[in-house]
Amino acid sequence: MNRHTDLDTPKNISNSQPMKGTGNTGLGKIRAAPGMVVLMEYKVRVATGKVVDSSEKSGGPVAIICGKGDFPPPVEEAIIGLGPGDQRVVTVPPEYAYGVYDPKKQVLVASERVSGEIDIGKVIKAPDEFGIKRPAIVRSIMDGALMVDFNHPLSGQILKFEILIKDVQPAPEGDETEHKPIEKPNSATQ
Repeated sequence: MNRHTDLDTPKNISNSQPMKGTGNTGLGKIRAAPGMVVLMEYKVRVATGKVVDSSEKSGGPVAIICGKGDFPPPVEEAIIGLGPGDQRVVTVPPEYAYGVYDPKKQVLVASERVSGEIDIGKVIKAPDEFGIKRPAIVRSIMDGALMVDFNHPLSGQILKFEILIKDVQPAPEGDETEHKPIEKPNSATQ
């Protein structure tokens, strides 16, 4: 996922909502803040409810340094103040995810410039305007040409990130910009 690029759009346009049964604000509970290491699980859904990405697909919970740009800004802003066990659903507009759909990225390509099986809706490697082969979706097939789309399949879509905070710890001294794994609670080393 193209996680983030700085854009000229307002930063506070997310719709961040706590999930039912969450928000434990117990005394002494460490909270996420910029520069803190946050271990979290996440699912990303499109408008249909289909899961298109998750920490489970990526091998388990992910550790990020809050505020370093590993996730879209609305997600990183929404986890500030959350602690272990807290959950949140964050709406992420296209500008902060895979970008706004650009109709100019649909182009005609000569059929002979593409090899392999070609079907409408299939992702193929097609030459862009510079001749570099990149992934593209076949939109239509004509006599001797293909209409291909170089937009990311999720461009233009509003995404819902479901976040579960597993742990929050201060970043190791001097390593605030590097990702360090969070030690699991009660894991003794011998």
